[in-house]
Amino acid sequence: MAVILCFGLAFADNGKLENVQAEESKTVTLYLTRHGKTMLNNTGRMQGWCDSPLTQDGAAVAEKLGQGLKKAGIFFDAAYSSDSGRAIETADLVLRNCGQEALTLKKEPMIREVCFGIYEGATPPEAYGAASKALGFSSVEDMMGAVFGGKISIYDAVTAMANTDETGSAETWGEAQQRVAEGIVKIAEEARLNGQKNVLVVSHGMAISAFLSAVNPEIVVGELGNASITKIVYDGKTFTVESVNDMSYVKDME
Repeated sequence: MAVILCFGLAFADNGKLENVQAEESKTVTLYLTRHGKTMLNNTGRMQGWCDSPLTQDGAAVAEKLGQGLKKAGIFFDAAYSSDSGRAIETADLVLRNCGQEALTLKKEPMIREVCFGIYEGATPPEAYGAASKALGFSSVEDMMGAVFGGKISIYDAVTAMANTDETGSAETWGEAQQRVAEGIVKIAEEARLNGQKNVLVVSHGMAISAFLSAVNPEIVVGELGNASITKIVYDGKTFTVESVNDMSYVKDME
């Protein structure tokens, strides 16, 4: 994607996402977090805008993340989640276990997961069957082999899947990337204007990956762990990725 049009976003010469409307620089650190594991994650089904509750293990890893953040001395000035139940539940558990349950959690629909439209709740073979044929592969397994082999990107597969949704409700990668980027810029700008430095943002695996690819197209993101931290610093103009898929806060509590 060459340009994001809304919220004054643009790509700089170095490929990094910029907010060209920012007036002064105040550093904000975003702790982007993937929600804990859910029932649909356990059954291997597509979970975009549809929802399911955290499993026992999913809740436990969110609790450990909160405890690990507290142990590391990291406290938040603001907290956001998508408006999906699994993200809200994760954020509540993190805040409770890092001793910040009194902090108001704000829900932001723009940082929801990619919408899979008619394929919500389907298994990957069901969801990507038509997409694999559209991309010239004989099977979903061959297409996924090409993804893991670096011949095509998961972004291509998601877009091909969206294009086979006859209802037109599934999002292409570019559409999801634009939406999520606008949402995270909105959060970062609000924090900057309020003088807030550390911000918890609980979102979703593909949504976070979409934002990372907007910040820096050269970043290769594998599957993000549940309750992983991706740390991004916003200086009022550009976003800089400091770490991706960091599970150290959870592991410190195991």
